[in-house]
Amino acid sequence: MTEPEKERVGEFVLRHMEMRDLPSVMETDALCLPRPWGEAGWREELRSPLGLLLVLEEGGVMAGHIAVKLVADELHITTLAVRPEHRRRGYARALVEGAFARARNVRTAFLEVRPSNVAARSLYHSLGFSEVGVRRRYYGDEDALLMSRKFGG
Repeated sequence: MTEPEKERVGEFVLRHMEMRDLPSVMETDALCLPRPWGEAGWREELRSPLGLLLVLEEGGVMAGHIAVKLVADELHITTLAVRPEHRRRGYARALVEGAFARARNVRTAFLEVRPSNVAARSLYHSLGFSEVGVRRRYYGDEDALLMSRKFGG
């Protein structure tokens, strides 16, 4: 990884995810998400030309990650997780803003979030997202709120 691909932000480093990160990423997913992705899914995302995957490290330890898809002029946040012991420090915000900063020519960002995830919904609202729809039974056990954010004029 070359130095320009890393970004130091305060006490942490934001960088592109690599295959060697998968054990830590999958451990974080297992701690944070009701339905974590499997290794095959992560490998596919890492190989995808449409994917942008970032990790955030504090003191050389991975604290969180984000995966987005970039299609035409849209950015879709597919997953975001911050380890429980690193929450409430602005890391999720840094991951989302880092993805926005690395995406080019994006006009709209989308994501799905569980209605019961009040902390995530609050974060997304503070980042300029609005609720624009509902995806029924998206998570199997729960609907998803579809949120979007417009960029530019």
